[in-house]
Amino acid sequence: MTILPPILFALTVMNRANKENAALLVVLFMLLVSPQLAACSEIRPIYTIQDSGKRGGGVSGWLDNDRVVFYSEQRAQAKVGDDPEGPPIVDAGYYVWDTESGTLSKDPRFEGAAKLCVQGNVVTFLRKSPGEEKQWLVVTRVNGEENVAPLVNMEWFNRFNCRYYVQKPAWMISNHQTLPLMNGHGFLEWVPSERHVSEWNNPLRFHYKDAEEWISLPIGTREVWHNLVKYAPFKDAYLLYPVAYIDPLTGKEDPIGPWPKGKPVPIWWLGPDGTVTTETIPYMRFMRGGSRAFFPTREGIFVTSHKTDDLGKPGDAGGYLARNDRVTKLITGLVDRVSISSDGCRVAFVHDPYDTMYGKDRLNRITVKVINICQENRHAR
Repeated sequence: MTILPPILFALTVMNRANKENAALLVVLFMLLVSPQLAACSEIRPIYTIQDSGKRGGGVSGWLDNDRVVFYSEQRAQAKVGDDPEGPPIVDAGYYVWDTESGTLSKDPRFEGAAKLCVQGNVVTFLRKSPGEEKQWLVVTRVNGEENVAPLVNMEWFNRFNCRYYVQKPAWMISNHQTLPLMNGHGFLEWVPSERHVSEWNNPLRFHYKDAEEWISLPIGTREVWHNLVKYAPFKDAYLLYPVAYIDPLTGKEDPIGPWPKGKPVPIWWLGPDGTVTTETIPYMRFMRGGSRAFFPTREGIFVTSHKTDDLGKPGDAGGYLARNDRVTKLITGLVDRVSISSDGCRVAFVHDPYDTMYGKDRLNRITVKVINICQENRHAR
């Protein structure tokens, strides 16, 4: 009852003066008497977010549960006489960021590295052979010991264990798309349609321990892309998710991007023995368009959305945590190049606030960040 007289006063002003100014007066007054209304659209961080302060070009992986490796490069200060393409690149290289101590240092051992893969104590990358521009070398480091060998075939690579093979592996099947899993876990096979119908959603095949023996999974080959499969060491399972909605009754496939309103998104967990369990993430507004990605963490599923409103307007784009049938937004902006620590607690990514038009001001704020979603819980390492 105490706010009624001011509102009546504002309405009286509206009848006497410009309506737009009066409407503004009402809004300003309501924000004064109820400050919480002003903050209703803000993201209130409930998890620690660390900023490296370094421009992010990509996240390579975690050396352990505290140290993450990422690529960064900066542009020098522009000056008269610069090349038309802009000032030269400076401070380019791979950096090791200790998120526990806060130290950040450039690692000279990765100078000239390409396709850097980091999985704990195993690190591999490619480097040009000295004097032979067409020859690549594979550099492998295990527990600090380095081995260098010629690259035999770029495609004979397992991204889960960072291994390059010198002989054709069992999972290389002619004209079939396959994905090797962790050592001893076998591989997945996307079987092409024998009916020559591209929309045919064949069951995904799981091969035991690289053998010819296989089983059909309750997941369609057109639902899952091989490059989006994630491994969760803390769970010893693989996370798979659909890139598009396929009606289970009609088989009709929706376009990639928008998810049908009200339909939960299925998440599949694949165990090393071929068992599949399913959980669902409730439909959220950001699923109405844009690209999405899902990552396994110890505290739930980390979800990224690129559903922006317009240039310089982030809209629903950001990073979310899906847990116990609830989805919470943790950060706003474009979240990309996500990498999860092996204990499932820290999420590293390249963050673009996307709050202004693309320019110097925003470029300088596209940095590598880390969210600790386990908060004060320190899990066994």
